[in-house]
Amino acid sequence: MRTERCREVLADKLMGAGVRQIFDAGFAADPWPVLSALRREGGMHRVRTPDGPPAWLVTRHTDVRAALSDERLTADVTKAGPIDYAGFAVPPPMDTLLVADPEDHARLRRLITGEIAPRKSAEWDERAIDLVDRLLRDTDTDPKVDLVARLAIPLPAAVLGELLGLADAEREALLAWANSTLIPGATAPRARDTLAAMRTLVDAVIARAGAGTAVGRLVAARDETGSPSADELTGVLFYLLFVWYEVLADLIAGALLTLVAEPAHRRAFRAATDRRRAVDELLRYLSPQVLAGPRFATTDLDIGGYTVKAGQTVLLCLAGANRDPAAFDRPDRFDPNRTRNAQLGLGHGPHSCLGTALVHGVAGAVLTHFCDRWPQTTLTTPPREIPWRSGFRHRGPLILPVALA
Repeated sequence: MRTERCREVLADKLMGAGVRQIFDAGFAADPWPVLSALRREGGMHRVRTPDGPPAWLVTRHTDVRAALSDERLTADVTKAGPIDYAGFAVPPPMDTLLVADPEDHARLRRLITGEIAPRKSAEWDERAIDLVDRLLRDTDTDPKVDLVARLAIPLPAAVLGELLGLADAEREALLAWANSTLIPGATAPRARDTLAAMRTLVDAVIARAGAGTAVGRLVAARDETGSPSADELTGVLFYLLFVWYEVLADLIAGALLTLVAEPAHRRAFRAATDRRRAVDELLRYLSPQVLAGPRFATTDLDIGGYTVKAGQTVLLCLAGANRDPAAFDRPDRFDPNRTRNAQLGLGHGPHSCLGTALVHGVAGAVLTHFCDRWPQTTLTTPPREIPWRSGFRHRGPLILPVALA
């Protein structure tokens, strides 16, 4: 606590030295005007984070893409200096994947992607129909529902339950965690304040792993070959169960809002000939993950013509990069057939999202089935009145009231 207070005091002293405040209550709902201005005004700025301490914010596509693969920037919070924002420390061994050296990180990626990548393109087409229909059952008599609470939040738990072979108790515990942290409420804790509960669930998943399941195979590999190690397995499951969860939930919620609120967008999505390309466009257009995880400079370095000192924090703005007109034609236009689309919605390089293939498969199948099953769905609240999560690293609608039709 004393270290955090020192950061706040030092940050306050810096506020008069060109540190900008952009993360206000309306930023998550509509970050685009602010990010556009920051790109025009140099693309690299010192900003104040919601917790108080400052950091560098990188907004241009070229700079963000390059920095995502720059080994001089690390996610290891122990490399953070005394002044800048340091995020929150994930306790070991849950941080193992975050701080692994490049060789170990590549090895773990191969293990994980081998387990979670869809075996065939039609796999999630078949599952999506059942999952969506199950989550939206009983809506024929009462078609007015909140698609965040009924679909976007429980969907990742259902997907992970099947994918990883979770026992019923762990599926229920995972969904309870999501309901308590991702659905709005006056007493809802931040995800970062539930780390103890996360660790308990990870340990339970490992202990109850069934033979023949994805987790069971990883546990067997741990016991037989030592790869993954016990700590690595804990870190991998922490990532899959919790970090990946929020990204998928926000993507589904934001995509549903986009497609329901704008009939032209819905028609364009349904008519798209390449579904993966259409999901890429949703990731670019929405940027549910606004910022990559904080990076800390291990040495002085140059980004976009600005000097970042060793120990300073760098926030790589995926959302800013995804609307950069230098990288995308008409970046504020939703075009599911966009061909020039080097979007960074799930990161880039060796630390890009491990579930990229799964996100494409699940999101594409779920959204396609929803649009086919309920093609005339309408919002029951004006889009401008829908609240968004006010955090600065992720963005997604908190509620999505619709009338299914």
